[in-house]
Amino acid sequence: MSDAVHPGWAVYDLDRLLANLAAIRGRCAPGQSFIAALKGNAYGHGAVPVARALDGEGLAAFMTGSFDEACSLRTEGLRTPVVMFAGALPEGMADLVRTGLVPTIVDRAGAEAAARAAAPGEAAPVYVKVNAGLGRLGVPLEEAEAFLLDLAAMPGLEVQGLYTHLPFGDAHGRDWAAGRFAAFDALLARLEERGLAPPVTQAGASASVAAGLPDRSNAVCVGHLLYGLSPFTDASVADVSAYRPVLAEVGSRLVQVSDHPQGSDIAVAGSYGIRRGRRTGVAPVGAAQGLARPAPGSRPEALIRGRRAPVLAVSLEHLTLDLSDVEEAAAGDAVLLLGGEGDAAIGLAEFAAWSGRRALDTVLALSGRLAAHYRGRAGGATRI
Repeated sequence: MSDAVHPGWAVYDLDRLLANLAAIRGRCAPGQSFIAALKGNAYGHGAVPVARALDGEGLAAFMTGSFDEACSLRTEGLRTPVVMFAGALPEGMADLVRTGLVPTIVDRAGAEAAARAAAPGEAAPVYVKVNAGLGRLGVPLEEAEAFLLDLAAMPGLEVQGLYTHLPFGDAHGRDWAAGRFAAFDALLARLEERGLAPPVTQAGASASVAAGLPDRSNAVCVGHLLYGLSPFTDASVADVSAYRPVLAEVGSRLVQVSDHPQGSDIAVAGSYGIRRGRRTGVAPVGAAQGLARPAPGSRPEALIRGRRAPVLAVSLEHLTLDLSDVEEAAAGDAVLLLGGEGDAAIGLAEFAAWSGRRALDTVLALSGRLAAHYRGRAGGATRI
């Protein structure tokens, strides 16, 4: 659909994506490999364009929880293996294995189903997830050693990876995660003593990388930092200023500009009988395109001709702005809700603060609802 028909767009900067990966590499131990988390349509950034940009970067794997997204990656002919996060029932293992995907195993029923799906004389590659303390998914830590010894003796199965997930957002969580990392490291040591050494082991993720937690695994799986998003609710835990948001711009265009003389009613802004004249503009983006209605007490603004214009209202498909200080604004002018114009800029944190949402929730809300454009490596324009 042409931007002139219903103007609204999001711009994703793939050079920032690669710069974030380089910064992550600089924080990790020499020789550690990297897994890119592509779940949630690559955290809302577009799984296929992101994977294309990362495919030549020597990653150990892409990981996603969506079968449809994983199949899209496979049809792209990408060289990086695609691992599925835990979530498939045993009866779904055959589809994963036969599509060339690597399933995650969390119980014996899933392992047996994956082994049955292997081609004659071959072994199905799998990852095993261990619940090291989060309490969500995985083989319980205290059962993992025996479970992996059992899988090692199972024909038709090859354990290529072993991982856990230990996210945290504040200093208390960091201390908890440090203890759980140690417990997972102890499991790896015991497995090595038994002659079991999966090619990929992973416990580290964005929070632990940023906070510098020690880790004996040979890979880290990154999501938040890769996309320039902070994993922390407490900003004092670690400095993440080196990582820039990959979502670089969100914009639309004015489709109408109106003048309202003194005394006019402007019900859309709750101004009945305004005391001075006002000029307003409307852009065709709203809640249906992923924008949030301004939270009480917030003062959202957009950029028009390099100047800030207050947002008066967000409705289902329209954004109304006060153009009193940008009187020369006209239909067709760009409206930037996120991004820079001249010396003025609106960052992701400010844009997300409209509704009190996290930056990640803001990016996810826009995913698939605006025309998506990519600049930098593997750029171009496509809709996600």
